[in-house]
Amino acid sequence: MAITDFITNIFKKKEVRSTYPASVFSGISQSGVAVDKATALTFTAVWSAIRLLSESISSLPVNVYERNAIGDKQLAFKNPAYKLVHNEPNKYMSSITFFEKVMMDLCINGNSYIRIDRNGAGNPVALIPLNADNVKIKQSNGDFFYHIKDSDETLDDENILHFKGISSDGIIGLSPISQNANAIGWGIALEKYGSKFFTNASKLSGVLQTDRALSEQAIERLRNSFNNTYTQLSNSQSTAILEEGLSFKPISISPEQSQFLASRVFSITEIARMFNIPTFMLQEHSKSSFNNIESLSQSYVTYTLMPYIRRMESEMNRKLFRQRDKGKLFVEWNVNALLRGNIKDRSDSYKTAVGNGWMTINEVRRKENMNSIEDGDKHYIPLNMTTIDKIGSEQE
Repeated sequence: MAITDFITNIFKKKEVRSTYPASVFSGISQSGVAVDKATALTFTAVWSAIRLLSESISSLPVNVYERNAIGDKQLAFKNPAYKLVHNEPNKYMSSITFFEKVMMDLCINGNSYIRIDRNGAGNPVALIPLNADNVKIKQSNGDFFYHIKDSDETLDDENILHFKGISSDGIIGLSPISQNANAIGWGIALEKYGSKFFTNASKLSGVLQTDRALSEQAIERLRNSFNNTYTQLSNSQSTAILEEGLSFKPISISPEQSQFLASRVFSITEIARMFNIPTFMLQEHSKSSFNNIESLSQSYVTYTLMPYIRRMESEMNRKLFRQRDKGKLFVEWNVNALLRGNIKDRSDSYKTAVGNGWMTINEVRRKENMNSIEDGDKHYIPLNMTTIDKIGSEQE
């Protein structure tokens, strides 16, 4: 942003025409369970999915590159954004912690807001994550502004990195938690049911029978005595001692008979579908095999991680660089390590690449996290190749 534009925006009167809320949670689900940011994270499948996505994105290398005149790229060490993106976005967070926070907000709220602090020259000097619940988007005269409730300040669009998930209007991302509250609530309800089931059904349960006529006082005394002695989980295997000619008739139902376990598996599948994650990554292996895990892992990178990565790259490319540098400077994640096949497949691929001259030995070594070797930047081509029309003719 030019200095003149920056000064103009300070004194420009911002007439607010419409306001967009930061995030909305649906409240009570159809299962009767209240679903919000706090309760959703208590469901192990939701926690595991969000942790997996956050750690996957934050652990990938991300750099700022500069493209030269012939189209090759090189690391832009001298650009102010390089340190912020690759090393230290601000003085109290590493890049790993920073992008974990971004992904947590995206997975929960559908939006992540980052304030861009700039120096007098307009260069970014810090990226500060904001609480998504305290940010509202305001529209005025065709421009968008971000009002921060805590500090009561309004920032221009150019000074906020707004990472958003899938959106119905292109302005505010939809919250996965809110949109899938019923599925999450059902899973939480199953966990609560399971807790009560094993608390109450892992002990003696049934009917006390006798041929004698008991007074109300005797019935109440027997009920209290029986419950106090045998309703604790620690006494679930103890021997019952009955009096007054009583006999005990057990009434019980197993989790398998009630399809409890199958329902628990399905609840994990629902969360995996919600975040577009292979079920085996949520530790549900009933439909996984050694043959399909590798292909599922690569599809996880392509169809789950890449959409998030492309959104973040696009937003940072729009706002971290000067107008004249856009297209020349760019942010890029390196996902090659996650897309690599097994060692045999990689060896065959490298052999073909080096043998046909479109990769060098050092390029292969760098992909395998190995140091370069002397003369390893030369390209090789086979000498025994010719065109079909020259087969059988005398070679010079």
